Amino acid sequence: MFTTVFFLPRLAAAVLLVLACSVAGAQTPAKPAKSPAPAPAPKAAEGKTLSLGGGTGTDSRILTRDELRQCIKRQETLATRRAEVESQRDPLAKEKESLVQEQEALKADREKMEGLRQTIKDLNARFTAYAARVTAFNDRSKAVQEKTGRSADRERDALEHERGELQKEQASLEADRAKLGEGTQQQVEAFNARATALDQRVADWNQRNGALVDAAQGVNKEREAWVAECGDRRYREEDEIAIRKGK
Repeated sequence: MFTTVFFLPRLAAAVLLVLACSVAGAQTPAKPAKSPAPAPAPKAAEGKTLSLGGGTGTDSRILTRDELRQCIKRQETLATRRAEVESQRDPLAKEKESLVQEQEALKADREKMEGLRQTIKDLNARFTAYAARVTAFNDRSKAVQEKTGRSADRERDALEHERGELQKEQASLEADRAKLGEGTQQQVEAFNARATALDQRVADWNQRNGALVDAAQGVNKEREAWVAECGDRRYREEDEIAIRKGK
């Protein structure tokens, strides 16, 4: 551009000299030809732009290098958090299957235990009633010992008859208790312990699963924010190359 500015005056002087000669030798000199305008300098080519979201980028604003650096960092953090969430899904699903199987097994045992528990309850009620009859029998036996006469004898005969009934009832109760076995109560207690432990495991699973759901929702919200602030905006490829090189 500077060369053109310096040489234009000299070119004009040369044209005028030629024209002067033409005037001297001709009646109608030709008009001077216009010098061609200098060609405009070519514009610098714009760098290639890309989108972190993989699309065309709906936001026309170009990310600065610092903004791009932050967006890349957020993208990497999101990928790490998403991987952490996904890594917990399969173990929780398998644990759920195990818990469901245990619940089904406990359900079958519960029906058996409910029948056994009711049998024990009924037997205990019979023993309680028997103990009350024995206490009443002993009180009447003590009282009749101080009495005399025919009425006292009849009462003693009635008590003796009742003694035989009480002995029969005692034998029946002992036989029924023997049928249950000495470990029956322990079986019921062991079942109750299993049920309590399983309930605690289910509650713990529900808590951890709820926390995972919350974490997944948090990642999704952050992903949506990242798409709006980073994924839908374009950036210069040269800036990404520089960032990857640590610049």
